[in-house]
Amino acid sequence: MTGTALAPAGPVPPPIPDALDAVLRRMRFPYLRKAAPEVLATARAQRWDPAEVIRILLEEEIRGRDEAGRRIRRKAAGLPAGKTFASWRETDSSIPLPAQHALMTLEWVTRAENLCIAGPSVIRRLNFSTACSPRSGRCCDRCDDVRWLRAARSSRAG
Repeated sequence: MTGTALAPAGPVPPPIPDALDAVLRRMRFPYLRKAAPEVLATARAQRWDPAEVIRILLEEEIRGRDEAGRRIRRKAAGLPAGKTFASWRETDSSIPLPAQHALMTLEWVTRAENLCIAGPSVIRRLNFSTACSPRSGRCCDRCDDVRWLRAARSSRAG
C-alpha cells in the first residue's frame, strides 16, 4: 500500500465566515473553530435547533481542551514508555509479591504518596518503576499531579 491520501468520504463543508472565524480566534476556541464548518453544514441541512448547534460546538471545545490538558499533564509528568506489567516477571524480583501487587494498584499515587525503589539490580528496579508509568498516565488523565523523577547518579571520591 502506498502513502497516498484518501479522498474525502463526502462533500467538503463550506468554511465559516471570516467574521465568525475572527471571533472564535479572539475567544480562543480552536476546537470549536475546527468543528464548526461540518457541524454548521449538518445543522443547516437537517434544520437543527440553534441551541442544539451551540451545545454540540461547545461540547467539542470542551472535549478538545480536555484532551489537550491530558497531553500537557502527561508530558509534564515525564513518564517513560515501553514497559508494562504484562512483561513484568514477579518471581524474578526481590520485591515481595504482596508489595508488588499493592504498588501495581497505584493507590499510593491517589493518596499523594511517593515511591522510591532502591536496591542492587538497576535493571529490575527500572523495569518495575517503568511498568508503573502507563498506569501513572491514567492518574495524569484524572488531573492528579504525577511526576517521574530519577535520582542523579552519585560519584564516589576515592
